[in-house]
Amino acid sequence: MSEDEFQLGFVQAEKSLYLVAMGYLHNSEDARDAVQEAAETAYRSRDKLRNQQYFKTWLTRILINKCKDFLRGQRFAAELTDDIGVFSDIPHEEICLIDAICRLEPKEARFITLRFYADLTFEEEARVLKMPVSTVKYGTRKALEKLKAMMEDQYE
Repeated sequence: MSEDEFQLGFVQAEKSLYLVAMGYLHNSEDARDAVQEAAETAYRSRDKLRNQQYFKTWLTRILINKCKDFLRGQRFAAELTDDIGVFSDIPHEEICLIDAICRLEPKEARFITLRFYADLTFEEEARVLKMPVSTVKYGTRKALEKLKAMMEDQYE
């Protein structure tokens, strides 16, 4: 994979990668750091990617590993930081949704962020998370049910 191909693919995936990192880390600065570290790692290893159609899945897997490493080494931050400038072009309703996703347990939030923000199929999500497709579908359904209940409580 050439440097230009990598850069183009990364730019196209950057926003969804950031949202995946937010789902894990719940902190914008940490999420940005994790995305940056994932990009650096992926760039150094770009020649190891055998099939370029899986670039986003591969990059997402690297990001998730970086997030897990960060969580192992740091205490989990439970709230969003005040720095939400990255959300300036996102409608208010979606910001509320992102906030609700961040209030989910990280194991639940990953299903939502990978499926709806990283636009992965259930099969791609299963490959990234290294779990059966049926587990991914079940986890997504349960996370959506919990998210729906949270959003209904918020707007009542």
